[in-house]
Amino acid sequence: MDGVNSEPARRHVRIAVVLFALTVTAGAVDAITFLGLGHAFAALTTGNVLFLGFGVVRAGTPVARPAEALAAFTVGTLAAHLVVTRLDRRGRGWFVRAVTVEAGTVLAAGLLVVGTSGRHAPAEPSLSLAVVLLAAAMGWRSRVMMQARIPDMPTTVLQMTLVKLLSDLPPGRSAAPREPPLARARRAGTVCGVFAGGIVGALLLRLGPGPALLCVAGLSGCVTALYARARRLRPPPETASVR
Repeated sequence: MDGVNSEPARRHVRIAVVLFALTVTAGAVDAITFLGLGHAFAALTTGNVLFLGFGVVRAGTPVARPAEALAAFTVGTLAAHLVVTRLDRRGRGWFVRAVTVEAGTVLAAGLLVVGTSGRHAPAEPSLSLAVVLLAAAMGWRSRVMMQARIPDMPTTVLQMTLVKLLSDLPPGRSAAPREPPLARARRAGTVCGVFAGGIVGALLLRLGPGPALLCVAGLSGCVTALYARARRLRPPPETASVR
C-alpha cells in the first residue's frame, strides 16, 4: 500500500525536476538576450513594459528592442493558445510537441546569430530578428506552462511564486495551514532555477551569444527528449493536464 501511495509523489517530483530544468533555460535565455543582444528581456515581460514606460518620460531611452520583444512575446503566446488548446480538446498529446517547437525556435535564433556574426552579436536586422524569435519562444512557453497547470512552476516568472514561498516561511500559527513540503520545494525550485539560469546564461556568453543560444536549445531538447521517452515522468492525470 505504501508503494502505491508513494508513486504519485514520485511522479510529482519527477515532473518538478523537468520543469526546474526548463526554468533554468528560461533564465539563461533572458540573460543572453539582455546581456548579449540588447537591453530587452525575452521572458520577463514586466521589464520590457517598464523600459517602455521609462522611454515615455526620458527621451533617449532605448525602446525599440523592448517593444519588439513585447510584441513577439504576445504573438508567441497567442499562437501557443491556438495550437495547444486545439490539441488538448482533441485529446492529443501537446506538451512534448509544444516544448519541441520552443526549443526549435531558440535553436533558429542561435543559428541565425552564429551564421551572421559567429561568436559576436549580429548587426541589424539580424539582431532584431534574433530577439523576436527568443521572445516569441518565451511567450509560447508561458502559455504552454499555463496549460500544463503545474502549481507554482510557471518556468518563466517567479514573483507570485516567491511571495508564496516567503509567506510560508515564518514560524508560528497562521490562518492558513502550511503548504506541503513538495509545494514548497516547487516554489524554491522556480526561484533557484531562474537564478541558476541567469548564471548559466551569463557564463555561456563567454562563448558568444550565438553559441550560448545553441547550448540552451540543446539543453531544452535533451529535457524534452527525456520527458518524451520516460513514461514515468508523467504527472498524475487528476492533478495536471500535461500530455
